[in-house]
Amino acid sequence: MASIKMKLKKFGRYTWELFKTSIPTSFMYFCAGTILMMLLLREEKPVWDGKDLAWTIVCIVGACAYNALMAWASGGQEYEMLVSGNMKRMSQEQFEGGYKISSHKEAKEYRVWKGFVIGCMTAIFPLLFSLLFGCFQTRIDAGQTKGFLAVIMLLGFLLSGWTVLPFYVLNLGGASYSYFLGCILALLPIIVTGGVYIGGAYGRRAKRLREQLIAQKAQEAEEQKTKKINYGGLPGTKPKKRK
Repeated sequence: MASIKMKLKKFGRYTWELFKTSIPTSFMYFCAGTILMMLLLREEKPVWDGKDLAWTIVCIVGACAYNALMAWASGGQEYEMLVSGNMKRMSQEQFEGGYKISSHKEAKEYRVWKGFVIGCMTAIFPLLFSLLFGCFQTRIDAGQTKGFLAVIMLLGFLLSGWTVLPFYVLNLGGASYSYFLGCILALLPIIVTGGVYIGGAYGRRAKRLREQLIAQKAQEAEEQKTKKINYGGLPGTKPKKRK
């Protein structure tokens, strides 16, 4: 029973840390959807044109760029936490008590899979609303959007406008794109977060290795320097200078 409680507690800590990490990126994707809603639905009967395509690309690229920035920083920070954890575990093996590192948290250590899980948490709403819009596509395209469906559409535009709005506006113009295609766009947070998170960890590792190499070379150069002999201030103790 105690073992099960420990595992559940560990799972809860990991889940909470992953969720906290996903919040800033999720908020940026929400902002991208809201901005896109204001841009694409600025007219009563919007018509898709080149400007709408440009704004859609700008919003998606901007959100992905912020996502990449946060994932890179997170990967580097969690690599440092992994190094601290390895030092702590090695000291526990060699010494009975081991080092006590107050800032160390195992749930914040780098793991390859964590970036993809954070990306999945970020992609929950985009995937959910793409599926909901796809399931109610017939009613949405026919303009039968009252009651509960109107609430779903408003939330979808606000929380995941960048995955559903392009297809919504295109379908208003007579196209028949499936809203399920939004699920493909919803994969972007997973791919970006997972890949850049790993890159951030390897980038921090390479930086630390370069710093160690520079310090090692500096130490070797210092050791190779000939030490000056202090002969003191007495007469006859200094070597005569050659003229």
